[in-house]
Amino acid sequence: MVNPRNSKTQAEKMIKLVAFDWNGTLIADGELVIRCCNAELKEGYKVNKRINLKIYREVFDIPINQFFIDLGLDKNLVEQKVTEAADVFHKEYEKGIKKCRTRKKAKKTLEWLRNNNIESVIVSNHAKEKIEEQLQRLKIKNLISRVCGNDHVYVAYTIKGKEKRLLDYLEKNKVKTSEVLLVGDAVEDIKIGKDMGSITAALLNGHCSTARLRASKPDYIINNLEELIGIVKKLNS
Repeated sequence: MVNPRNSKTQAEKMIKLVAFDWNGTLIADGELVIRCCNAELKEGYKVNKRINLKIYREVFDIPINQFFIDLGLDKNLVEQKVTEAADVFHKEYEKGIKKCRTRKKAKKTLEWLRNNNIESVIVSNHAKEKIEEQLQRLKIKNLISRVCGNDHVYVAYTIKGKEKRLLDYLEKNKVKTSEVLLVGDAVEDIKIGKDMGSITAALLNGHCSTARLRASKPDYIINNLEELIGIVKKLNS
């Protein structure tokens, strides 16, 4: 575990809201995403290329178009085929997501936060409607106050929007960014949290490599979500 920034005052450390990423953070969908990306490469972009989990974790980025360009695909091809490729990905994803479970200790952690009057929200590049379907299936929808997700499955291919959606929610509900603990498994999540002035926790074994997450310098690095309970207790003591 990495120590939090010591420059913050005790009042600023009080956590009132935990913002969770979805893919790879609350839902364990890493292996499924690799399968979907390979289908996307073959059927959507029509290229003879495959990736594995190691490659994915080293290259993954948002917007998703940039991820495929970084994999070596021609930029024009990526931009021209984005809708077709996205359709391939999500068709495969929807077939497999019904078998995916939450990350270890997710429900226990969400229940603890609720029981201690700390709000939990999801901030994600995934489509809001699709996330809510899975929250219902996994029986944790009642533990999440709001899903700050995209309006459509295509959006994440071309733009970044997570930070604005979260900031809008915080402003509407009068929550200071310094009162937020942002939890994610990708470099993007840590950058968003740091830019906002929030406490950040990087969850390992998700969609980014350990080396990339460490390099992003989060306040905490955790192996499972239950570790958040101790972090919040410490910050709120």
